[in-house]
Amino acid sequence: MGLLIRGALLPLLLVGCGVDLGATTEWVDIESVTGELAPDRGGTTRALPVPMTSGDVFRVVSFNVEMGGDPVLLANEIRGNAAIADAALFMIQEEESYPDEGATRARRLAQQLDLGYVYVPGRVKKTGTHGLALMSRFPIENVDVMALPLTDGGQQRIAISADIVVGEVRLHVVNVHLETHINITDRILHFRPAIIDAPEQVIVAGDVNTNPYLWEEGAVPLVPTAQIVDTDQAPLLDDYMRALGFATPTADVGPTERMLGVESRLDAIYTRGLVVGKGFVDRTVGGSDHWPIWVDVTLP
Repeated sequence: MGLLIRGALLPLLLVGCGVDLGATTEWVDIESVTGELAPDRGGTTRALPVPMTSGDVFRVVSFNVEMGGDPVLLANEIRGNAAIADAALFMIQEEESYPDEGATRARRLAQQLDLGYVYVPGRVKKTGTHGLALMSRFPIENVDVMALPLTDGGQQRIAISADIVVGEVRLHVVNVHLETHINITDRILHFRPAIIDAPEQVIVAGDVNTNPYLWEEGAVPLVPTAQIVDTDQAPLLDDYMRALGFATPTADVGPTERMLGVESRLDAIYTRGLVVGKGFVDRTVGGSDHWPIWVDVTLP
């Protein structure tokens, strides 16, 4: 039954939805964004890394930092892990900024790690903002933001895209944080605008919130779907991405988040047009309710 639902019946899941398909979803240059949602970005004082060329390995980490409340703690957790301490690129979700802290949490974390960064707010939260960040050992260029379609009862979510300039190579990346309280039909429609027109060579990563629950009216989790049929959202979204030509290196990493004793695979990295290695997760890294995941990409 699980294979039937994940295969032949998957298109039927797209009939009927709670996503505002009438919303305008387009990429906007962050340089044109002003006011409360204006981005914050900066470089690094570290000497440029040893030049990388075709065939070299470029490590990409995706990490939901659960609002990044303590940048020093997060930096210590990252630096203390040999696998990710010297990664080339960090794609960060649930970063926040509050004026009374003096500097964005993204800036403070990037300074601790001596990385270049860009923080893009997605929405106002209390006296500050909540959004996404990229932190890189290489220049970050052509950064755009997209307001993803609203879901019934959901909050405004965003995706950001950018080019990471590694010598003569440009790696196009898309960082996302999807809504929590939606089923797989709405999750695909919510995600689709950010990736459907992506170039043939691209890295997509983030907290895609593929939880194992059924949601009633976007608010009430019913039961883990695996108790009824094999319709856990994570493999379903993986199937959708494979249909678009993406590799799914983090499909077998297991849980990436623990909440109230329940472990779920909420985070993912997808690549297309690139040689990518096996995905990994490290559950010893603290500072968030999520654990970081990573892959090695071979530079074209």
